[in-house]
Amino acid sequence: MKIKKFKARNFAEALELVKKELSEDAIILSTEEKKGVRPFVEVTAAVDYDMEYKSQESGIRSQEPEIENKIFETQDSRLTTHNSSIEGIKSEIEILRETIENMRNNGYEISLPPKKRTIFSFLRERSVREEFALSLCGKANDLNDIPPLISADIKVKESSISNEGCKKAVMLIGPTGVGKTTTIAKLSALAIKDSKRVGIINLDSYRIGALEQMRIYSRIMGIPLSIVSNANELKNSFSKLAENSDIIFIDTTGRNPNDEAYINYIIEICKTEIPLEIHLLMSANCDNEFMMKACKFYTKLPIDYVVLTKVDEAVRFGSLYNLLLTYRKPVAYITTGQNVPGDIEFVTVDKLVNLILEKGSYKC
Repeated sequence: MKIKKFKARNFAEALELVKKELSEDAIILSTEEKKGVRPFVEVTAAVDYDMEYKSQESGIRSQEPEIENKIFETQDSRLTTHNSSIEGIKSEIEILRETIENMRNNGYEISLPPKKRTIFSFLRERSVREEFALSLCGKANDLNDIPPLISADIKVKESSISNEGCKKAVMLIGPTGVGKTTTIAKLSALAIKDSKRVGIINLDSYRIGALEQMRIYSRIMGIPLSIVSNANELKNSFSKLAENSDIIFIDTTGRNPNDEAYINYIIEICKTEIPLEIHLLMSANCDNEFMMKACKFYTKLPIDYVVLTKVDEAVRFGSLYNLLLTYRKPVAYITTGQNVPGDIEFVTVDKLVNLILEKGSYKC
């Protein structure tokens, strides 16, 4: 366990220092604003680390691990390193690790001035991640400052898919159950309404139910459907469909993003010469932790836009801000139910900000 204090001009800079030195796994123990001629903030953070032992050539003796800072400070106590015994150090660190874990589990609260505390609590109640909430607190004087700050952090797609004239393929990817097949049906219906010729390629032969659902949608709307299983087949099908289509939608298999084989498979698809536009679909009702873990895998792909699905099933939307701030990609559209061709919206930045700051069920 390593604990350290960081000083900076504001919370955003302090958090960057924490990430740089202690990594993104660090947890914040306390924060404090210092007034004066040169005001600054002080953040105390902690992180677990593995103790490494080095063997001496002359024997089986282990050296004591190097520990930065002779004194680790918490709010109520000071931990002093013991040079006399490595077992003593291990014991102290284990106790501290358990203490920090208990603080995390018991909802340890950060010390902030009253106005900042109000802002921080407001954001945390909406599931905005702790570090992002602190960063916003550092820039905001009151709650009225939050909407424009969030507006500056997010972007939306400037035009709907059906209004774009170039021939291309739009491929939808994402975890299992986010609604890729239903979303393609909605997008296809909108394109047809705007007099566009549509084609669909299905790469989701992994789930029989999804394939049959796509067959039904394509038959009802009179859209040609091609079923493929690899990059070469995809390329050939696209070439044939492109002759008579203005836009082609590609449905993919939903898998756990932790599946390296799945990610590598999508990477191979992206290497084709097809003019792909990739939409990453994430469900608004997903666990925030799952969203952040998924980010580490999906960022390996050349994602163009993020799509927020099942917004009607979520009750807190701060996780959407976390997602958008992590990916730094525009939102193409959101889906708000199962109705086809309805329940899909091309939102503005203002509407998206209002959604993020909502608490309760989605309001149309």
